[in-house]
Amino acid sequence: MDEVYGFYNKTSSETLDLAKYFKEYNDLTNLKSLAELRSNRNEKAGILEIMQMDVNDEDFAVLSEYCSIENLTIPGESFEKYDDTRLGNRKGTYEVKEIPKDVNLETLTKLKERIGLPQRPFVHNLKYRSEICIEPEKVETFKCNSLMEPGNEMLVFVRIYAPFVHQHRLSSVYVSKIFTTHIVAILGSQTLAELRDIISCTSDLSIAKEEVYKSGFFYIESTFYNDFRDPSNMDNSEVIREWAKKRNLGPFKTASMESVTINSLSVKFGYPWVYQHQGTCEHLLVFSDARLIGPSDNLTISSYPRIHRMRASSTKYCMVCGVFAASWITTHNDRLPHDPCYFCTTCFHSFNYIDGKKIENFLAYPVPFGEVAQD
Repeated sequence: MDEVYGFYNKTSSETLDLAKYFKEYNDLTNLKSLAELRSNRNEKAGILEIMQMDVNDEDFAVLSEYCSIENLTIPGESFEKYDDTRLGNRKGTYEVKEIPKDVNLETLTKLKERIGLPQRPFVHNLKYRSEICIEPEKVETFKCNSLMEPGNEMLVFVRIYAPFVHQHRLSSVYVSKIFTTHIVAILGSQTLAELRDIISCTSDLSIAKEEVYKSGFFYIESTFYNDFRDPSNMDNSEVIREWAKKRNLGPFKTASMESVTINSLSVKFGYPWVYQHQGTCEHLLVFSDARLIGPSDNLTISSYPRIHRMRASSTKYCMVCGVFAASWITTHNDRLPHDPCYFCTTCFHSFNYIDGKKIENFLAYPVPFGEVAQD
């Protein structure tokens, strides 16, 4: 196991008890006082109270001058940054004063040339351009009965990855790149079952409603958290645990996800865990960030969990006509060079059926949000 996950052990955090960590952090920083200060930044008494200092006006003025953000620049800098114009105005962001003659840096010359070029349309500067930031719905606070107090609740961010086909190290078969589909923001007091309900996957939408396989589990820190909310749900981890036992792996524990809250977990941040549903559909999930709720966050409990960011997706087109959006996927079809293969409704019926009868054997699944079938 160390052979497989050695890289992640080096790049992930140590195992953190979330509840214990944030209680200690809250006690140390007194976030409630910080939130009160944020509402009135110029309140000298509040600043001194948090800093646990008692200084006179003269010393306080000197301290304020030393801590000013204006001290982040140094004399002789070739570029001066203007915060008020940093978005959408490249020429206003950096003003080229003069390139020092005794500094032979090609980057300075190139930057000056680039600033002089016509400006391109402004694109919001996300950390990942392929992700769309989902703004939380604004709820009028006077209409809400369940509001959180800043500093008394944690907000955890979980990255959900798209399913992928496992590739053996000796295999020459091309496998698509692993990528994040969306990021979920969830409260520490909410359960793993609530996290599961907010996760979106086409596997849940591509089958008939009566055939939905409700069982599923999270695998986090040697524990399988199964979904037992429905009486017919099964323990999907049982066969895995039996397989591991025969190979002297484990031991592994089990629990029900609906009874386990996020803040009761001990997790490594940056380490890949597993979410399995629909029998064989598996996603990697990573706890990427956690912090205490602040006054600038949406404080309505009912607003969580929510999709914080999601990956922009493109429409899948029919691989036969290339004109219409795909509404069907076929697999294990010997008459096709692609597996899977995408079809629009018209091409699906004309290629795979004659007089309403199926040609040879294949499996077909409807594509969610695809082309609407016409009668």
